[in-house]
This record gives sequence, structure tokens and C-alpha cells, in this order.
Amino acid sequence: MNLHQAFFDASERDPARRYKLFCRASDQEKTIGVAFSADGLRWSELQLCPEISVPGDTHNNAFWAPELGRYVGITRLRTDQRLVARTESPDFVHWTKAVEVLRGDPLNQTYAMPVFRHAGVYLSLPMIFRTGEDRVHCELAWSPDTLAWHRIASGQPLIANSNRQGDYDWGCVYAAATPVFHEQEIRLYYGASNGPHTNWRDSFLALATLRPDGFAGFETAAGGHVGRISTKPLPWAGSELQITADVTGGEIGVTLQNEAGAVVATAEPVTATSTDRTLRWKHGFEFARLQGTAVRVAFAMTSAKLYSFNFAG
Repeated sequence: MNLHQAFFDASERDPARRYKLFCRASDQEKTIGVAFSADGLRWSELQLCPEISVPGDTHNNAFWAPELGRYVGITRLRTDQRLVARTESPDFVHWTKAVEVLRGDPLNQTYAMPVFRHAGVYLSLPMIFRTGEDRVHCELAWSPDTLAWHRIASGQPLIANSNRQGDYDWGCVYAAATPVFHEQEIRLYYGASNGPHTNWRDSFLALATLRPDGFAGFETAAGGHVGRISTKPLPWAGSELQITADVTGGEIGVTLQNEAGAVVATAEPVTATSTDRTLRWKHGFEFARLQGTAVRVAFAMTSAKLYSFNFAG
């Protein structure tokens, strides 16, 4: 089985290397190989990279990390269990030995992990192999630098299996490398199967969707409880504040606080589901007062889910 990812490298200056391939060389070689193309159709000979020192039997993927000034490859190790591994290269030819970056546990193993850059961080879609059930689901993780990875709501699927045996995605879910971002939704294409991981099964191309900016959010508990979130002090960088949230019969209150915790501005409550909603402020507050300072953004929520906020303008 030859598992691979090809991608267009916008940072590449050599036209013959604009498209890059990072893949398992072959069942016989059991190592990673790379290749190059000018058009994505006609490819160079595969160059073996044995220094990565992995069999490469996973959904290998690679990308340019601008903060590091290097290419990063994601593959896997297998010791006592399956592990997500990382390698890097300055030129896409010479790579470091792959090292572990994400581990599950023997019953919930991190199996394959496509990575993509989004909103200034790295998100990934680790597939979790539930060995006791012989099934696979997709979760969400993030990293600031591709080195330290953090699972979000560990054990909670982002793309779940069907609960009905025989359905097209009852057995296994394998997410594609990069979601497709549209104005009104995020599309996550995935390969699905109606049978277990280690047996014959039918395969399907499937689609899951998220609301804009809807990868993960903070949600209040049931029963009208108030959920409170406060950020660390952040340098003010903008002339307005926007939030993305689902509000179902409740509201989200937002205040700005100085580093000592004193409230310096209070927003009108958000009472409807919104994407990039610009907040309105009480008492004629002007953002010019915040220039050059750090502020905490504090949220108080009832019957709501907060996905994101950003400084704009």
C-alpha cells in the first residue's frame, strides 16, 4: 500500500519543484520517499529518505512551516502502539529522523494525522484507532509550532462513526488532508468504510460540515448556568472586537479588563447566533484608550457556545 500526499508549494522558486510528493516508497522499501513536479502530472523519480527511519505505513503528509523556515513531515512510529511522528527538512530532500509528537493509549491509538495551518496555528485531524472495537474515528488537535501537539476534547470525535453497524461510516473514518473553507461552511471530506479496520470492507467518499470557525468552542452547561472565560492579558491590536458564537435563547456578555482585572469597557450583550459579529460598547467607549496597553477579554455566557474572537480594524 503506497500512502502519500502531494501538495502545491507556493514558497518554492524552482518551477520544476512547485509540486511535492511525500510518500511511502513501497511495501518492499518500507521507507519514505519524495518526488517533484512542475504541473502535478509528470513526476521526477522517487528519492528515498531512509534517514527518516519509519516504515511510512500511514497517511503521510508534508507542508512548509513559514515560522520555522522548514518543511515538516508527519508520519508514524510503531513501538508498543501506533504513534504520530514528525520529521523536518530545509530542502525537502534531507530529513531528520522522525520523533514522536503525539501518543494515545493502547486502546485508543493515534493512527494517522493530516495537518494544516489555520488562523495562525496548526490544526490536525488525528485518527484514533479503537483497538478493542477495531474501528477508527477522527478527532481534533492543535499546535503552535508543529512540535508540541494538544488533543482537543480527547475522546470526543470531530467526525464520529455511525452507531448502526453496516452504515457507510460505521467502521472507519479517515479525514482528507485539508478542509475546504467556504463562506458559509467548512467542508471536511473523508474516506469511510462500513466494516472494521482489520477486515474487508466497502469504501465510500463522505462529507462532514462545520459552521464557519466551528472546529471547537466553549459551551455552557445545561440548566441556565453561567459559563465564564477570561483570557490572559493580550496586546490590543485593532479598532473593534468581533466574536463568533451560537446563542440559543441565552446571551454572551463581554467585558474588557486591564491587567489588574478592573473592567474598562462593557459590550452590549450578544443574543443571537453570529459569525464575526462586531460588538457595540456601552457608555461611548473608544478603543483609542487601549492603544499600547494589554487587556483581558472576559466572557459570561448562558445557553451559548463561543467559537472565536478577534481584534479587527
